[in-house]
Amino acid sequence: MRIPGIILPLLLLLTISVVFADRESKHGTAPASWSNQVEKDMVSLIAKNEQARQVYARVIKRLRRSGVPATYAWQVFSNPGIKIEPNISERFSRPAEKMDYTDYRRIFVNSNRIDGGVKFYEEHQELLHRVAQKYGVDPYLILSFVGVETQYGSYASSYPVINSLHTIIHTLPRRAKWAEDEMVAWFMICRMDGLGPLDVKGSYAGAFGYGQFMPTSFKRYAVDMDGDGIREPFEWADVMASIANYLLKRGKYQIGSNDFSENSANWRAVYKYNPSKNYVKVVLELRSELQQAINKS
Repeated sequence: MRIPGIILPLLLLLTISVVFADRESKHGTAPASWSNQVEKDMVSLIAKNEQARQVYARVIKRLRRSGVPATYAWQVFSNPGIKIEPNISERFSRPAEKMDYTDYRRIFVNSNRIDGGVKFYEEHQELLHRVAQKYGVDPYLILSFVGVETQYGSYASSYPVINSLHTIIHTLPRRAKWAEDEMVAWFMICRMDGLGPLDVKGSYAGAFGYGQFMPTSFKRYAVDMDGDGIREPFEWADVMASIANYLLKRGKYQIGSNDFSENSANWRAVYKYNPSKNYVKVVLELRSELQQAINKS
């Protein structure tokens, strides 16, 4: 039976609230309401060094101002599953986009991605073209994004999103303010869309779902295409529509244009998704290969 869209998010939030309200952590009973002392205690609970204390002081103050209940925040931060992941700092130091283009291209533009894209298209072409028509975004471009980002949904996660952000806050000073914004957005998304704060895994940077959105981008641009009241990061209707919406709203995609030449409007729209020329090149090359293969099939 399909649960009405307006009810499902409320049920999810109620379930989370009941679990949190009944649970006591090893750090003591969660506070019933906010106070300045609760803010300080929460910082001490989650932060492991001075850099993190400064960042989390701002995060917690922003959560309080945004209406996140103190009980909810405390129970999230006291979860023993939150930890600093040892490999994330190293992965930031050697991003794939910095590879030589020949090597980088070999990862994404190959027979496996092309054949996988043709198969994915055969299974989802009606939905893909419906999204493309609604938003005016090239369907093969949307297809290429999910091919590059998660190989059509076959690979979408490595670390819990909250752990990625928690690690960045503790270990990467130059990215700490950025991670602060992402952590606040992650709390807002979990409250709004009924996601478990530690249940969703993503990339080492905290991007998640089949579209690999960062929390701030998901919060602003994600779309509920299937009308169930939740913006779902692992449901293809919402994922495809969210990618298209991002390209339009954030990337200023030019509807009706097939010009993907360097520095064209649509090239720049792809660049907004990931500001790397190598990334833009593989997305557009894979798009072209997919279109040719699909038209031949």
